[in-house]
Amino acid sequence: MRKKPSSKPTQKLLRWRVSLIMQTPAKFIDFTLAPDAETAERQVTEEHEISDALRDRLVATREDL
Repeated sequence: MRKKPSSKPTQKLLRWRVSLIMQTPAKFIDFTLAPDAETAERQVTEEHEISDALRDRLVATREDL
């Protein structure tokens, strides 16, 4: 018996390395799984209670497994 194709596409979660750029080198914050960089930054902001003033200094870099 064949599987029925799903009607909605599934989003693949990628691993993101999120860092805070304050000085050189950037301060590593955490790894997270998210479909895109903006979502990864938002997740880390909420989890680590980073203020809105520092949110624009976060950068998410995709990590290849």
